[in-house]
Amino acid sequence: MFAFIQEVIMKFKKTATLVLIAFLIIGFSKNSISVAAKASAATSKSAVTAKSDKKKAVKKSKKKNKKKSYTNAELRLMASIINCEAGGESFQGKMAVGIVVMNRVSSKAFPNTVRKVIYQRGQFSPVRNGILNKRLRQYDAGKTNNSQWKECIKAAKQALNGQSYIMYRGNKKNFNSFHFFSVYLSGARFRLGGHRFK
Repeated sequence: MFAFIQEVIMKFKKTATLVLIAFLIIGFSKNSISVAAKASAATSKSAVTAKSDKKKAVKKSKKKNKKKSYTNAELRLMASIINCEAGGESFQGKMAVGIVVMNRVSSKAFPNTVRKVIYQRGQFSPVRNGILNKRLRQYDAGKTNNSQWKECIKAAKQALNGQSYIMYRGNKKNFNSFHFFSVYLSGARFRLGGHRFK
């Protein structure tokens, strides 16, 4: 960054020197001063643009180099539980279920891993009734090409990467305080599709 600033300063010095030479050769008429000022402004603007372009390039490379914050096993399990619990819901309904799982992972009141949260006794009915195992087998067999599975995997990735909001009626709805969902849930604070959340 320091080298870049030095380079900009050197370019500015060269431009200033050229402007001075132009004054000496052409003279100090109003037109020459105006031309010199425009040239100096253009050089400054190009230096600022170059600096801005470099910042954008750094941001893009950081995005490309950003590594996922989850394992393949976590993705497999999260996508499968989302498919079980919200496969027929909208994408936002799928996101909401994934966020609830992640909220539990980060809460002291629940286990601290995706696997332990999902397999916590009495919490997710697909674990008890065998539907989760069926979805895991589908995932393992690569039978995930339909739109339902694709949305479940996308929602799982976003939830695992820390997204804590859903889009609701065109606005972001912060979902980081929700730890429970069900079709029937007493004391629910929010309803989305067929689920109630609290």
